[in-house]
Amino acid sequence: MIYNRVAFRYAKALLLSCEDNTKSKAVFEDMSLVKETFNQSEELKLFIDSKVVKDSDKLSTLNTIFSDLNKLSKSLMKLLMKNRRIDLFDDVSASFVILYNKHVGNQEVLLTTANAVTENKLKEIENIVKKLTSKNVNLTNLVDENIVGGFVLRVGDLQYNASFKDQLKKLEQEFLNISIQ
Repeated sequence: MIYNRVAFRYAKALLLSCEDNTKSKAVFEDMSLVKETFNQSEELKLFIDSKVVKDSDKLSTLNTIFSDLNKLSKSLMKLLMKNRRIDLFDDVSASFVILYNKHVGNQEVLLTTANAVTENKLKEIENIVKKLTSKNVNLTNLVDENIVGGFVLRVGDLQYNASFKDQLKKLEQEFLNISIQ
């Protein structure tokens, strides 16, 4: 979890300013879009963090990119601009997503496998995690051929690594320890 105190405070204030669940859901969707956009574009992140670019140009660019945001989300951008914190917009959006999920009892779960997992297996894993965490589970399956086989399950800040790559790394470390002694 990224943790920036100032961004976290703005996100918390934004969540508190949502008067009802429909507003908070709409802002959540906006902040999820902002978070994903920044995650997918390193250039945008560099642009927003730049000390050379004027804050007014940053706001103008953000307004163009995120023209479909609702009124409350746009007021956040204006407030960040006014307080000379526009460079925190991506961190605020990420913090808001975390706070919102915690507020409504959602749990993000990432399952990384070497091959795509069938829908039945995903449902089974989702049900197991739901029982363990007592939360609504949003399971995402990421395919990464580098793990060779097995899986890596990430639930919040906890990670269970049962990949062949990790097991081979541990075995290699054991051989190195034996040869040193």
